[in-house]
Amino acid sequence: MVRPDELTEAEEVRAAELEAVIVADERKAEDNSRRARNSRAAVAQTTSMTSSLAISAADEYAYVARDMRRIALVGGSLIAILFGVWAVVTVTGIGPF
Repeated sequence: MVRPDELTEAEEVRAAELEAVIVADERKAEDNSRRARNSRAAVAQTTSMTSSLAISAADEYAYVARDMRRIALVGGSLIAILFGVWAVVTVTGIGPF
């Protein structure tokens, strides 16, 4: 059976339906691809912001830790000196009372 060069109306309708499905699938794939690209870009941007925040936070925490050690050292020294002065005053009886 030899087919004619032209399509029948039913074949044209079926071809149009198939083309519409293919175009819809392509658009869906493009949308998914675009969303994935945007998502990756957002993640990359968030990661870069997070990493720069993490770096600055680490620097700040190192600063705070050093300051807290100094405060503890000075505070502890003052308490030790006050205890020593109290002990000397108590043992020797020197003082206003």
